[in-house]
Amino acid sequence: MHELGAQEKNEILVGLLRALDLHGPGERGHAERVAVYAVATGYELGLRDQDLVDLRYGATLHDVGKVKVDASLVRKLGKLDEGEIEAMRLHAELSLELLNGFEWLAPCLPMIIHHHERWDGAGYPVGLAGDLIPLGARIISVAETFDVLTTDAGWKIPIDDEEARKEVDSCAGSQFDRRVVEAFLKVQPLIQPIGV
Repeated sequence: MHELGAQEKNEILVGLLRALDLHGPGERGHAERVAVYAVATGYELGLRDQDLVDLRYGATLHDVGKVKVDASLVRKLGKLDEGEIEAMRLHAELSLELLNGFEWLAPCLPMIIHHHERWDGAGYPVGLAGDLIPLGARIISVAETFDVLTTDAGWKIPIDDEEARKEVDSCAGSQFDRRVVEAFLKVQPLIQPIGV
């Protein structure tokens, strides 16, 4: 078996993102924006080289498991009921199932499966807390939340960047790692919006 090159890996990423976007329109743009925010934040935190590449892959694919969730849930406008929330929460674990065969993505899997964990331990799927949560997952969590807050998803009204930064900052130490929030808040204003 030959080692995949960067172009082949990118083609796989694009294919997975296309499938995700067909399943839930807007998901590809979300994934791409989260990846940009995550990589900039990781760089600010001192990550370099392969760690940033892995973070980019993990952030880009953090929601890819949604292709295995009922499309009507992924596309639903409006509030989800408890059963629907539980079904949607499986997307992180479903991402793991989907990506497990790609050896080059192995370093990304912990950040993908744990991107909904919370600094205070109240997240899912395992309830990890603090530094037990992989750094990549902590970064993706902040980046994803900011993007969800600022993007029109049809089921909620977006808020402006300044308001979203305040919201993210207010969750530092409970939902998010304070160090990650500080790095994110430093780089986010420098990033031009993409794919909105």
